[in-house]
Amino acid sequence: MSDDPSGRDADVERTQLAAERTRLARERTTLAHIRTGFASFLFGTAILGLFDRSTAVPLGGAFVLVGVAFLATGWVSYVRSNRRTRALLDDLERPFRRRRRR
Repeated sequence: MSDDPSGRDADVERTQLAAERTRLARERTTLAHIRTGFASFLFGTAILGLFDRSTAVPLGGAFVLVGVAFLATGWVSYVRSNRRTRALLDDLERPFRRRRRR
């Protein structure tokens, strides 16, 4: 940090660290959605492959659909969150950006 009495360097560092924490939290959430989606999909596929009974088909199909739904909602959630976070961080960082001298 420099000797800037206004504390702008510290504010910039805090903003950058907050942005990094937000990005990492978003990625953890997306990975949890993907992990749950794949697990549900694979479990449903295993039920469909292992059992021939008429009760196993709806159960396996339901798990496959739940897995696909988790994958889709995880992706949509990530895209929306990414847009909101980017817009929010742009608004927060605007006062700290340096103006170019000509």
